[in-house]
Amino acid sequence: MPAPKPWSRKTMYRTFLEEYQEKWSEYFTFKREDGILEMRMHTEHDSAKWSLELHRAFIPALADVGHDPDNEILIFSGTGAKFLDSMDPEGWERYGFREPMTFDKGYDFWYKDQVHEPFAFLNLEIPVIAAINGPFFIHQELALLNDIVIASESTTMADGHYTGMGIVPGDGVQTVFRELMGINRAKHFLLTGQEMSAKELLDLGLIGEVVPDSELLDRAWEIARTIFKPRARSTRVMARALFVQPWRELLVRELPSGMANECWGTHGYWGMAEENYDIENLKGDSK
Repeated sequence: MPAPKPWSRKTMYRTFLEEYQEKWSEYFTFKREDGILEMRMHTEHDSAKWSLELHRAFIPALADVGHDPDNEILIFSGTGAKFLDSMDPEGWERYGFREPMTFDKGYDFWYKDQVHEPFAFLNLEIPVIAAINGPFFIHQELALLNDIVIASESTTMADGHYTGMGIVPGDGVQTVFRELMGINRAKHFLLTGQEMSAKELLDLGLIGEVVPDSELLDRAWEIARTIFKPRARSTRVMARALFVQPWRELLVRELPSGMANECWGTHGYWGMAEENYDIENLKGDSK
């Protein structure tokens, strides 16, 4: 393999879609028209399954999106009938998570990533439309921190930390749901495993619209073209900066301590170490 060429000190750094869409093709599908970039997560070109690799990939992949000046608006969605509704068992086993939790796992794979992953979205300086295409059970910040959030009629939302994995919901969802629902609703949602329909999410103000499943991405593109594209670039980026700043302040303050609570708590109980624990669906004999 030839050595990479050094970046010229006389050339402004940037990234190119034709390069990073190939680099991240095992995680995301990209397409772009008129400066509007559609980015859909997937696992083998079907609905995404949450894995340690996907978790980490968001950080550099979104950095590439943000350093491409041809991207003016981002549409973020999933693939198939589910947004994010199951785990990738092979990935968790690959890194030893079938064994009892140890410090290196809690730090190197969780804390190290999650104190950065929400900011991978918040650091983008372009408007982001989240289009939730079905059931969604973990890492809701991937959608709910964005500027416009719409969902398909088949969307349901629950959180898999406390009642599924049996661990502390401390990776930012404690902040996101508290701010969007109010503290008592958020605690009930996170601690009971409550599942909400798209209509309930709309009524509570977590999302802005519910549309038929077959029309979800078309509606996201319509919003991009009619709400964001006609505005001046400076208006778009400054409005984006205005709306993400409160989230940035909250997560800078609360995310590291929440992740510390989550990682430390796993030393008391770690379900994946149980012989018959179903990693994909977060179910064990004791549940």
